[in-house]
Amino acid sequence: MTCCKYNAGMLRTAITFQRKTRVSDGAGGFADTWSTLKATKAHAKGLSGYERLTSDRVNAETKDRIVTRYFAGLTPADRVVMDGRAFNITYINDLERRKKWLEIDLAGGVAT
Repeated sequence: MTCCKYNAGMLRTAITFQRKTRVSDGAGGFADTWSTLKATKAHAKGLSGYERLTSDRVNAETKDRIVTRYFAGLTPADRVVMDGRAFNITYINDLERRKKWLEIDLAGGVAT
């Protein structure tokens, strides 16, 4: 039995998974920074997008989905950098619970 509808040839988009970490600022305090968890390739698909005018400000958001090879430890607190843009992770799905593929929903254009 084969898993899913994805194959390695579909992984064409370079992505980087990042995790927020605290580092010393050298003056007794701390600063938040993003460190790389893993750089890999993914199948990427845009799902939707919208713009909304609120308080004389345009807010834009996109919804995307990526599929990549499974790896343990990824959480919604992490983020994805794709094409030079940072995306918040909104959902992580281990497809068919076989630890072969991760389907990850992303939100772009929002504060990261």
